[in-house]
Amino acid sequence: MGVSLGVAQEKVPLFKDQHLSSTKWGEVNFKTFLSLKNWKDESDIRDQVPEWETIVRERNNREIIGRFFQCVGVCRIDRGQSFFNPNFRTAIYEGDEIQTIGESYAWIFLMDGTMVRLSPESAINFNELNIGVKENFLNVRVNAGNILWLSRNESSFEELNIRETDILFNPLALYEAQPVSDKKPYLEDGLIELAIERQTSLNQYKNLNSLIEKNNKFSRGKPTYAFIVMPNVTIMGYNPSVEIVSILGGKTFFKKRSPATLGLKKEANDKEEEIVVQMRGFENTDLTPVESDKWLVVDEKGRSLVQATDNLYWFTMGEFITKRIPSILVARELMFANYSEFAFLEKYNPTILAGKNGYRLWGSLKSESGSKKADLELRLDFLKEYFRRIETTNLLVSSHFNERLKERGEIIKAMEYGNYFFIKALDKYYSYEEFQNENETGEVLNSTTKTLWKRMHGIR
Repeated sequence: MGVSLGVAQEKVPLFKDQHLSSTKWGEVNFKTFLSLKNWKDESDIRDQVPEWETIVRERNNREIIGRFFQCVGVCRIDRGQSFFNPNFRTAIYEGDEIQTIGESYAWIFLMDGTMVRLSPESAINFNELNIGVKENFLNVRVNAGNILWLSRNESSFEELNIRETDILFNPLALYEAQPVSDKKPYLEDGLIELAIERQTSLNQYKNLNSLIEKNNKFSRGKPTYAFIVMPNVTIMGYNPSVEIVSILGGKTFFKKRSPATLGLKKEANDKEEEIVVQMRGFENTDLTPVESDKWLVVDEKGRSLVQATDNLYWFTMGEFITKRIPSILVARELMFANYSEFAFLEKYNPTILAGKNGYRLWGSLKSESGSKKADLELRLDFLKEYFRRIETTNLLVSSHFNERLKERGEIIKAMEYGNYFFIKALDKYYSYEEFQNENETGEVLNSTTKTLWKRMHGIR
């Protein structure tokens, strides 16, 4: 998505899968298309904007923001006027909204390496992914529910031998990310080995750190600036890891996770990025820094930010589910190596990026002292102002509407925070038995040998 050329190009870019003609022939109105007057008016406008074709192509090009990883239950992608149920690796385009219906959960992989988790009754809009020269940029809107946003970090994780917590998604859709159990077969001559502590989780963390080190060779420390909008507050900053609970028509709760809380090694504490929030109000342009590891709450009108005191027990239980997720992160690194290298190139050719990958190249988010602002920095300035104004207006309209309903004596059923956001995942954690393979049970599983069976069940 782009609003200007930004980077000088020798010829009009042809984005991947775009046709040579920029006319949408299936949507042409014959009467207006054959009108001499309309043709003359459009020609006059195009003469005033020499780069009109580049602008049209960029606006018509919908870039892939990420790919759906896995759903438990019923998940839905709303695209335009239609919707469908995604599968493993389903492409997510700019403008798509993802919903979890009923008691459903989802993990989503974004092209910059960010992982997003949706709890039940949650919805998020992916507005845009911009590939910049020095950083990438993501713009999303959390419409409602419980969302976990985990930016990719190049630091290694502490290697623990403690069982994973988010095992609701097992067996994982990406079979290569499944932990390899080190359970020993029952042998009468080696019973002592059955008493030795298994190291399945420890081995998975070692595998994760190995993949991170390997992928860091092409990611080169290039950060992602995330712009996360909610009805009553906006969170923004480099590489944020934050859990959000947005109550539709009510308060918003969120907590920034520190490197220690994420389970990263101690040296990662020196690399913690600052994130800020922007409240609502037509004249409010202040940006407030956010403390780590504290649940904060924004009121319904988006005017006050304080430390949360209610529902902390339930928030803690919800957090526990995603406390140790090495297998999900291994899947992230595997998909990152497969899909994301184009977003971390040392040098870019805008024409190749457009034709081969389907993305427009943006400038830098921070201009050098005294120089003109690059397009990506101008885009961020616009989004801050736009969403502050539009969301403030929405809150005012919603408030007036609710007051009128109360005057008429009608009941307003508001969304509330409850254990339905995590109870199914928590039950699964306490009842789950460790994954076994055929070497331990003596049974040959379809999931390891039958290609057709794996495809039918969304396993690759």
